[in-house]
Amino acid sequence: MTSLVPGDVDDCSTSSPFLFLLLATLGPGLSTEPAVVGYVQQLGLLGEIQELSRAVSAGGVRVRDYGLIRNDFDDNLHPFTPEEIWAFDLAIDLVAMLGCIDGLSDRSLAQFKSNVRTLDDEVVSHTWKKQLKKAGAGPAQFRELRARVPRHVPHKAQW
Repeated sequence: MTSLVPGDVDDCSTSSPFLFLLLATLGPGLSTEPAVVGYVQQLGLLGEIQELSRAVSAGGVRVRDYGLIRNDFDDNLHPFTPEEIWAFDLAIDLVAMLGCIDGLSDRSLAQFKSNVRTLDDEVVSHTWKKQLKKAGAGPAQFRELRARVPRHVPHKAQW
């Protein structure tokens, strides 16, 4: 299996901190775990996950390239479209699902938990929820994946 985030995908390190964290968790983080590799292969999800990774990255690249963010630390959600927020939300749910697979190394599990707690800070914001509602069922190309990935409930201590 290759990475859940293809090598030619921009990691959004100069776009948005939460997108960088999201892509880093999917790519170098979970893609190296044998339990995740086996699970993704068993379910035949690699292509759909890679397409979602590309969409997440494209949203970050768009706001950066159009000058819609102030700097690398700008976490403003307003420049993102409802469909982009929807894709980000699905990607966070995917990270939560894959991070719960039995067999993760202790190091990866600790890093995963920390990353999901940080990502949870985004999904509970008013802007996030409003844009997610506007997106409705989301982009057609991800609806099958959405049906296969359970919704992640943010940890209540975070909000």
